[in-house]
Formats: sequence, structure tokens, C-alpha cells
Amino acid sequence: MTTIKDIAREAQVSPGTVDRVLHNRGGVSLETSNRISKILKKKNFKINQIASSLAMKKHLKIATLIPLFDNENLFWKSPHSGIQKASQEVNANGVEVINFSFDQFNSKNYIETFKNLMKINPDAIVMAPIFIKETSIIIKSLNEKKIPFIFLNINQKGYDNLCYIGQKSYEAGGLAGQLLDLCVFPQDELLIVQTRKNIDDYRSFSQRGKGFINYFKKNKIKKKIHQIQFDGLKNLRKVEKKINELLKSKKKIRGIIIPSSRASNIIELIHPNIKSEIKVVGFDTTPKNISALKNGQITFLISQKSFNQGYKSIITMVNYLVHKVKPEQEIPTPLEIVTKENVEFIEYDKRRYNSEL
Repeated sequence: MTTIKDIAREAQVSPGTVDRVLHNRGGVSLETSNRISKILKKKNFKINQIASSLAMKKHLKIATLIPLFDNENLFWKSPHSGIQKASQEVNANGVEVINFSFDQFNSKNYIETFKNLMKINPDAIVMAPIFIKETSIIIKSLNEKKIPFIFLNINQKGYDNLCYIGQKSYEAGGLAGQLLDLCVFPQDELLIVQTRKNIDDYRSFSQRGKGFINYFKKNKIKKKIHQIQFDGLKNLRKVEKKINELLKSKKKIRGIIIPSSRASNIIELIHPNIKSEIKVVGFDTTPKNISALKNGQITFLISQKSFNQGYKSIITMVNYLVHKVKPEQEIPTPLEIVTKENVEFIEYDKRRYNSEL
């Protein structure tokens, strides 16, 4: 990265002279000013606004409170990567991003992780507010300490969060309805598979389901829609038995929506003779979902650019803390339809992002 010292060396002047030209302070001859300006333009040099703003202030600490990821729950890896990339960009300028991750299936761990987070006295927080009851406790504490916070990926209504960054889940469900409507015959029936029992704690899942159902109501399309819920996917034998029994008894089901990132996990449990006749819409471009898309087990994936969500959350908070730029209340990420024909471009973007980390 080009510095003021590099510019000064090439222009054969002092760094202070370059600084005066950059900030239009005067006291520099026209000839010298023009020479410095040409070099600045050639080097595409820009003033580091964050560093300038922080020069006279304390360093800032932003804490993140988002779920852990593992091989079975890979969705949160992408937001983590986006946060990591943004962290690298702002770290050199006095902004420290400290990550705190919790078990997304354990509300007690959510609260415990938050308590540990507060020990570092953060200036701001980016969080995924998964659990409704526990989130209200967390927000009360943040409001008492006047700590600004951003909701990432999951939007809980009724709070004074700085903004929400993520997918519009209701609209995503409507898009899934439109896609399946194009794939099935009028007499065919549909199925919503929820992979969480306490669906109210997973607002994005419930909103996708509502958006899906209301697509057909709004467009006055008569369609029988079945629903099935599982309390997680730990007992795969039970899940496999239950879903295959349902599909065998409801032979008109020809379309399935899985409003979570676990579409591939569900599809691999369905009997081959049954799933060959069914169109499936899932969410999120996890490696397993992409593999199922490529081999034809999933028809469409709806991506929400979760890497961008993580990245934007940090940059948005820094802009607020440093420049006092208040963001829009909602910063939606695109609803991207992914098929096996265009998935290679999605994978290319992921490889490029990872290579930059």
C-alpha cells in the first residue's frame, strides 16, 4: 500500500509537504503542488479516512455474537468469513473486531457467551439474535450501557437496533413459492419441511414459510400445502421414517420447500424412487447444498449473499462509529436464484473471497 512517505520520496519533498497538498493547507509552490498531485493521481492515492478520524481518538472495539459452524451446520462459515475480511481492512486503522461464537441450539450458551463478550467493554456489537426471550435480556443490557448494535441475518422486531443486514425472509419464501409453482402441475401438492421445532426462535425460517404460503393465497392459486416439523436432525432414522411415510401416503406431493440451509440433509433421507419425482427449493449455498444441486436432487437454491452480510455489518458499524453515518433501518441482501447452470459462478466468487482472507 502506498504511503505519504512513498509519495514524498518520489516527489523529493518532505511528508509534511505532501500532507499540506492533500489537505489543501497552502504554503506549497504551484510547481511543487502540481508535481505532487500528478504522483498522487498516478498512484491512485486516497486519504485513509478511518485512520484520519481515529488519529485523535481511542481505538475502537467491535464485538460479534454469532453462531458457531461445523461440518453439519456450515451456513455461518460464510458470514464469519465476511466479518474476517472486513476485520482485516479496519484493524490496521485502529478498529479491533473480536469474535464471540455460541451454540445456535443452546439458549443458555447464547447468554453465557454474551456475558463473556461484555467483559471486553465493546464500543459496539454485531449480533445474530436467534433466541427471542434471551435476546430481550441482551438488548436491555446493551441499552442500559448505550452500546449500539446491528442485527445480522436474523431480524427481531421491536428493538432499537442500528439496522438489520440480511435477507428479507418473507419475500424469499414468496420467491420459493413462485419457483415451485413454475415446476409443478396445478393438481400437484406441496410440502414445507421445517428442521426446527421451536420455529418462533428462528424467525427467518418461519417468515419464509409464511411468504411461501401467502404467495399462493395472494395470487389466488389453489394449492394443497402440507407441513412437517422436526426437532433438529440429530435422530436421522426418525426423520427418515417420518418423511418417507408422509410422502408415500401423500402421493400428490411433487414440490418441497426446506426454509433452512439443511435442504441437502433432508433430501438424502428421501427414498430414491420418491425424490426422483419431486422438485425441491432450498436455501443457502453451503457445500452440501451445492453438491445436491449439481446432481439434480435440489432444483433451486435461494442464496442470500451471507458473506456480504458479515462484511457489510462491520463496515456499516465502523462508518457509524467513526463518521456518524446512520444507516438505513434495513440493508437487504439480494435474493439470488442458483441453479446447476449458474452455480459455477457462485463457487468462483467464494474461492475469490477465500483467497483474499
